[in-house]
Amino acid sequence: MKPFTFSGVLLVNILLSLFLGYKLDEWLNTTPIFIIVGLIYSVVGSIYILLHKANKHE
Repeated sequence: MKPFTFSGVLLVNILLSLFLGYKLDEWLNTTPIFIIVGLIYSVVGSIYILLHKANKHE
């Protein structure tokens, strides 16, 4: 995976998780738990995708 592609995927994942987490927290009147969980999920998922694609090309 090219570096620019990975940074784009990471950015989209983070922005989407922030938006969805914010809306869920707003709807459920909770602390920012869904924002934090979404951010962790998006960063870990993006790193997993990067490692999976890197191992696939070897």
